[in-house]
Amino acid sequence: MHQTQQTSRTALLAASLAAAVALAQPAIGAETTAVELAPLDVANLYIKTIINQDEASVAKLNAYLRPTRLAGQQSAEYASYSGLKEADARFPAETGKLIADLFPAAMRAAVTPAAELLAANVIAAKNGAACQATKADPVTVENGMQTAAVSFECQVVKVPVAWAPAAQQLAKTGCKVEQCKAGLQKIAATYTSSPKQTWRAVFAVSREKNSEAWRNDFARETFDEIWEYL
Repeated sequence: MHQTQQTSRTALLAASLAAAVALAQPAIGAETTAVELAPLDVANLYIKTIINQDEASVAKLNAYLRPTRLAGQQSAEYASYSGLKEADARFPAETGKLIADLFPAAMRAAVTPAAELLAANVIAAKNGAACQATKADPVTVENGMQTAAVSFECQVVKVPVAWAPAAQQLAKTGCKVEQCKAGLQKIAATYTSSPKQTWRAVFAVSREKNSEAWRNDFARETFDEIWEYL
């Protein structure tokens, strides 16, 4: 159990760190007036930026947040689309190596393509989750801070066994090379053929003044919970 948790945490940490770096990329941009958006709309932009990495949503969220970020002496851009896509591109190889390393050294090279396929299907399932903000609670004010709690839900693939424990269980069977490869391919296929499940959560956005953008500087803490369903 400890090994399962450690492998899962290591893989997710690698992905989260890569994406976090992408979100922190500084950029130079002229200050513009952001269009006023309701908390529900802002939440949808965060969802489609962080979970789905939708290019248009990244651009809209950056434009909306830019004046408030510049006023706060932060970098103009909240998210780097190219950085997010680069992190995604690295995920199969980096996580595939973690999966392959579960198997005996003599067969790691042989199982690596199947391990990378599994990792690629996992990240594709995450990025392809169909998510939508559904309801914004009335705005509350505490210590001068306005906050709106926005409920959202995502349709996420429901695999029989998540990729990390499934790969570990396979490695412990003592399978031969071809059996191990086939086993990893079978796990990978569950991420494209399994039914969906609904993940529901709440995402809060806040601001101090009406002239500021609704925002959440710790958005990833909410949206990274999607990994628990993959």
